Amino acid sequence: MVRGMLKKRLEVGRCRYSFKFFKSRKGQITIYIILGMLILFAAVLVILMQREVIVFKPGELVPTKKGQIENFLTGCIKEKGEEAIFLIGLHGGYINVSQQIKKDASQHLKLSPFTFVPYWAKGESTRIPPLKDIKLRIDTYIESELRNCLLDNQQFNKSYDIIEKSSIDADTEIVDKKVIFNVRWDLDIRDKAGEVISQVLDHVAESNIKLKRVYETAVSVIKTEMNQLMFEDLTIDLLSVGHPKVPITGVELSCSRKKWQVSETRKTFQDMLRINIAQLKVKGTNYVEFPKTQPYFQSHYVWDTGVKYKDVDVAFSFSNNFPFYFEVTPQEGGVMKSGMTAGSEMISYVCLQLWKFTYDVNYPVLVQVKDDKTKFVFNLALTVHVKRNRGDRRGQNVLTPSGVNINYATADDYCKKRTIPITVNTYELTDNNETGVYWREPLSGVNLTYTCLKYRCDIGETTYNFAQAGHAATMRTNFPYCTGGILRGNKPSYKEVWKRVVANQAKSVDLELIQLLKFPAKKIKLVKNKFSTLAGLQAKSLSAVGQMSTTETASIKITRSKESWGKHQETLVISPGLSKGILDQSALTFLAGTDYDYQLEIYLMDDKSILGGYKGNWTVSWDKLKSAEEITFHVLTKDNFKDNTELYSFIGGLGKYTELNAKVLQPEIR
Repeated sequence: MVRGMLKKRLEVGRCRYSFKFFKSRKGQITIYIILGMLILFAAVLVILMQREVIVFKPGELVPTKKGQIENFLTGCIKEKGEEAIFLIGLHGGYINVSQQIKKDASQHLKLSPFTFVPYWAKGESTRIPPLKDIKLRIDTYIESELRNCLLDNQQFNKSYDIIEKSSIDADTEIVDKKVIFNVRWDLDIRDKAGEVISQVLDHVAESNIKLKRVYETAVSVIKTEMNQLMFEDLTIDLLSVGHPKVPITGVELSCSRKKWQVSETRKTFQDMLRINIAQLKVKGTNYVEFPKTQPYFQSHYVWDTGVKYKDVDVAFSFSNNFPFYFEVTPQEGGVMKSGMTAGSEMISYVCLQLWKFTYDVNYPVLVQVKDDKTKFVFNLALTVHVKRNRGDRRGQNVLTPSGVNINYATADDYCKKRTIPITVNTYELTDNNETGVYWREPLSGVNLTYTCLKYRCDIGETTYNFAQAGHAATMRTNFPYCTGGILRGNKPSYKEVWKRVVANQAKSVDLELIQLLKFPAKKIKLVKNKFSTLAGLQAKSLSAVGQMSTTETASIKITRSKESWGKHQETLVISPGLSKGILDQSALTFLAGTDYDYQLEIYLMDDKSILGGYKGNWTVSWDKLKSAEEITFHVLTKDNFKDNTELYSFIGGLGKYTELNAKVLQPEIR
C-alpha cells in the first residue's frame, strides 16, 4: 500500500516538475526533503503496527483463517460472560443459589419454582455479595463453560481441530461502563489435514452491560433503607391515611358498634402496598418525574440514596402473592370492633364509639435495577418490618413458613402439644429518660398467655423464688411449637405487655410491666371557659361559666408516645347525666411511679355538635397524683358558632388557642 502511494506521488511529481528542475542545486535539496519525509512516514507506520494501534473497521479486510478462529473464540467468551452476568442479575448476585438459601424461606423471595432471589436485607442484618465475589463467579462460569461453547460450534468443528496446551484462566474486569472478559487459554488450532493454522494464548471480549453501576445502585438502596427505614415509613403512612377498611384510631358519635373483618383489612392493605410501592423512584436515576400538581408524591416518593446514574433506573414491587405477615390488635375471632367506655345506661343518653388498633406488618419488596441501554436487570430483595405501628427491624425473623403443620380442631388440642422449654421472667419497671428515674424489680403473680395463629394457651403465673431461683419472679414450662407467637403478661393495676416469641428452641424471655393508677371518674370535674370571638383570642377575654350541664358530654384523652415500651393512651367519657353506678366504674388511667408528660385532648359536645375543647401538653406530677382527691380540667367554649367554617376553624386551631391561654386552662390536681 505504501509502495503504491509512493508510486502515485512520484508520478505526480514527474508531471509537475521537469528534469531540468531536479538538475539544479535547489531541486536536489527538495528531492532529499521529500525522500526523508517518506522514510520517516514508513518508520512511524512500522512502529504503530508493532504497537497494534492501527485499527481496521469491519469490512475493510477479509479475515484470515486465524482471524476467523479468534472471532469464534471471542464470540464464545462474550456469550458465556454475558450468560454469567444474566444469571447473576436474575439471582441477586449469585449464578447458582445455594441449597441452604433455597431450603430456608426466610432467606429468599421465590419468584417462580426455579427463581430464588436472596434477601440482601432481613431484619437488622444485611447480606450483600461483594463485587469481588461476583467477579469470581463470572470467572468460574467462563472457565467451566467456554470449552463446550467452542467445541459445540458446528462450523468450527467442521474445519478445525483444537489442541489445548493449558487450562482456561479467566480474569474479569468490572469497570464503570462495561465488563471486560480476559481469558488466558493456550491453544493450537489445526485444520483437518493436521496443519497448525493458529497458536493463540490471550483473548479479550467486552460487554456493554454496566454491571458496576447497576450493582452500586442496588447497594445504595439497601444501605439507605437500613439507615432511613424508608419502606417502614411508607407502610406507616399508608396505615395512617384513614382508609375506611384499614382503621387505626378514631372517635364517632354513633349507637352502632363499628366492625371490620381482619381478612378484608389485610387484603385492602396488600392492595395499597402493591399500588404505592410501585410509585417509589430513586433520585439521580432515570425515571419519569411526577407532575407539579402532585407535590406529595414529589416529596414522599422520590428517594435520595446518593447515586447519580441517569442511564440506570430502579423499580420496586410488592405482589399479593408474596409472603405477608399481618397481625392487628385488638381483634376477636377475626373481627375488629370499636369499643365504648361506659355501659348500657350511658348508651341511652349518648353513644360514642372509640377505636385504636395496632398493626404488625412484615413483607418482602422486590428491587429491580436496570441498565437502560442493554436492558440488563439485576434482582434483589429486602424485608420490611412494622411493629405496633412503628418501623422496627429488631429481631424480626418472620415470613418463614412453619416446619410443623399447625392444624388442630381446638385450642386445647394445640396447647397440649407443649415441647419447647421456655423460661419467662417478669419485672415491674419504672423508666423515664426525661426525669432520670429508673427502677426494675421482680414482679410475681403475672398471668401469662401465648397466642399462635387462632390458638390461645394459658401458660400460668410467675412466682417469686421459683424453684429456689432466688430474687426473681419466674415461670419455667414447655410451650407449644410456633414460629411467630405472641407472649402476653397481665396483672391487675399494671399495663399489659406483649412480646413476639418464636417457640422453636429453649430460651429465656423477660417481660417488663408498668404500674398504672386509675383515677375515679367521679373525682374529675370539667369547667367551661367562655369566649366571644375566635380572632385574637386572649386570656382576659375568658370567663369561667361553670361545669357541664346534664345535656353535655366530654371526651378526655391522654396520650404518651415517647418510649416504645411506655406508650400509653386512655380515653374517658364523662357527663352529669351518667348514673352513679357508671361513674363509680369509670376511671382515667395514668402511668404510675414517676412524672410523665401527656398530650391532653378534650372535646365538649352535646347531642348536636362540638361546643368546646382543650388540646395541649400536660406534665402530671406523681407526688400530687398518687394522693389527689380531685382533678379539674378546663375547656374553651362558645355558645354558638356562626357556621361550620367557624366551628372547623376553632377545632383546627384548638392547640393554638389552648397555648395562648395555658395559665388559665392548666389542669389542676388537688
